[in-house]
Amino acid sequence: MATRPHKIRSAIWTAEADALLGTVPDSAIAAQLGCHCKTVRERRHKLGIARFSAARAWTKEQEALLGTDTDLAIAKKLGFGHGQVHRRRHFLGIPSTRPHPEALKKIIARSGALPMPLEQSTTTSTGRQLLIHQRLLQKAGDEFPDTEDLALTAYLERELAEVYSTSLHPPACPRCHSRRTELQQKPHARMTVPRFTCMTCRRTFNRIVGTPFVRLRAAKLPLFIRLLSQQIPYEEAARRLGVSYTAIQNWTKKFRIWLLQRDPTGKWEKKVRLGIRARPHIRCPRCGADGEKHLDGYMPTGERRLYCPACGTAFGIGDAERLAQQKVRLEVWHDPGKVDIDPEAGNGKA
Repeated sequence: MATRPHKIRSAIWTAEADALLGTVPDSAIAAQLGCHCKTVRERRHKLGIARFSAARAWTKEQEALLGTDTDLAIAKKLGFGHGQVHRRRHFLGIPSTRPHPEALKKIIARSGALPMPLEQSTTTSTGRQLLIHQRLLQKAGDEFPDTEDLALTAYLERELAEVYSTSLHPPACPRCHSRRTELQQKPHARMTVPRFTCMTCRRTFNRIVGTPFVRLRAAKLPLFIRLLSQQIPYEEAARRLGVSYTAIQNWTKKFRIWLLQRDPTGKWEKKVRLGIRARPHIRCPRCGADGEKHLDGYMPTGERRLYCPACGTAFGIGDAERLAQQKVRLEVWHDPGKVDIDPEAGNGKA
């Protein structure tokens, strides 16, 4: 009876074989010893040997620094990533030397009764208004708050009504822009909008041609245009409409290109928030490091909590703004529907 590949005798683990662990990838050791890669990995874990990493191979001198200062300071000294230092220290069971952060209430009390800075808009550097307290993930059994921009919805509803109008008055040709057009066919059961003919380019068209509504399901559009200004992920929009993630992504890009074509100033396109995510920027009230912070859940008061990667502490937005005497600034970091305007053609490009 043939022996199963992973049933390797323990006799292969000699002192010489153990010395190979962690010096090269597990797969290379497995090939050299003639055993399964899983066998090498289990032996390495049993002996407490870290896996091989050419870019992050630790020396005894480097490991001796762990725990002597904060992980961030050691990472800068060694040229490693903060996470790499944290994982190695945790793997070796070395406690952190990071002191317990001082409560911000004490810092505020020591500084005096600091007022909240004047209310400012959450507009990003791109001119897009985003909401700092809007969450990115849906909680179990909960719904995303309604963040619809009624002005954008009203604008799109007017455009939608014009595109699907049953008026028999011929519009300009969407291809050559000629006004020499005439009615070709009235609406009927299979075609609910009239069709026209261009006498200049000799092509037929309806009012849907040249808009993002081409090949889109008209029944879904009234709800979809209400979602365009919502600060929710594509997955949530796809769930509400009963379509795929790819469909939502394509529809959003088409509408944003079309809005830029209708208004090159970007006034209406900047109101689109669907699928866009932002990160906050503010000076840390503890270490003073300026720049990007990470959203880290919520405070007991219900406001968003921020995490400073420089000192590894968390704090509420209110305390940070009061001590920094500035409002949190948002910057877009994930925009799956980003489009640009071609200055020569005047068309949006994904």
